[in-house]
Amino acid sequence: MKMPKYQLFGIIIVSAVSVVSFQNCSQANFSQAPVNAASSTSDGSNTPDSATYDGLKANDITLATNVGVTLNISTASILAANSGSSLKVQSVGTPSLGTLTAKATSYDYVSSVTGTATMSYTIVDGQNNVASAKITIKVVDSSIATAPFYGCNTDGNLYSLDPQTGTVLKTVKMTYNGAKLECTDMVISSSGELYAKDNEESVGSNAYKVDATTGVATLYQRNLVTRGDRAVGLTLLADGKLITSEEHNPGTSSQTNSLIAIAADGVKTTVIPASAGYTMYGGDVKLLPDGYLYWTITNATSTLCKNAGAGGNQGILRIDPVSKATKEVACMDKKNIFGLGFASKALYGFSEQGNLVRVDVNTGKTTLVKATGLVFIGAAANPILW
Repeated sequence: MKMPKYQLFGIIIVSAVSVVSFQNCSQANFSQAPVNAASSTSDGSNTPDSATYDGLKANDITLATNVGVTLNISTASILAANSGSSLKVQSVGTPSLGTLTAKATSYDYVSSVTGTATMSYTIVDGQNNVASAKITIKVVDSSIATAPFYGCNTDGNLYSLDPQTGTVLKTVKMTYNGAKLECTDMVISSSGELYAKDNEESVGSNAYKVDATTGVATLYQRNLVTRGDRAVGLTLLADGKLITSEEHNPGTSSQTNSLIAIAADGVKTTVIPASAGYTMYGGDVKLLPDGYLYWTITNATSTLCKNAGAGGNQGILRIDPVSKATKEVACMDKKNIFGLGFASKALYGFSEQGNLVRVDVNTGKTTLVKATGLVFIGAAANPILW
């Protein structure tokens, strides 16, 4: 059975039929015997990659570990993956990524970055025949987002979903310093890091980097907007700048919204000024694969919604983040669509009633995917699966 793409992280491929999971711990141990990986040959055949000499056979071995976690590879496990009599490990080469430390009866491997490490190894049998093969180690970051779509709310729950069916895949609690993180929106970077913002208007909202597996958050950026203002919506530009809508004088008749970019050092620049006259009620702003920002604006400031007589519906404003040119492209046919995210070649959003809908950004037409019964104020799709 073909596994969904988002389920392939955090597993160790030892054979076509067996996997061994490594948990997030300070040291992982691989002392059991790996099985020859017939499904991972380099030439596409059904025979394991190997070197054979007079009954001695060395097979390629594939392992995996988390970044920063020491993987212990016992010599017994290497020998068990091979064929021959009175086998010994003669040598293990230098890995292409990370470091390898030889111990009495094993090797410790660790890498501070993600990627794929390869190294050769040589075994010798009782007749002094030698054979060589390679060890491949996939280094992954278990904290990254691996599901296609996520939703959050001020209840502190982080939900991962299949947007095509609306099925909730997993729920974890989001916490910061042990306390509930009241999430109001989120975004996922092109490398899978999940960022969320809180509901702290008194300090202008803060942004956090969240472990998508455990829900544990670390502070990433303080004061996204001016104290007392409200940050609505969250997305990332290709250069790593966060984008949010700053709601000035929130909840008053003089409320206005601007769209701002925030660099990692906290420097803010205006993308769309408040003087442009756009306002938001809930909604979101997201960068889509076409390179444009899509910002939901209120009926009161949407020309298309006004012309359609769609009271309370939201317009979709397309923005070039470089030239800052804007064009209103659609009026959504449903009211109060909150968190948005692009997945499976479509834009998805959540209504105030907990309905997951598919949104056509060119026409504004929404199609019900599922009435989830869950109200998500924030949502994000995973660009590593686009």
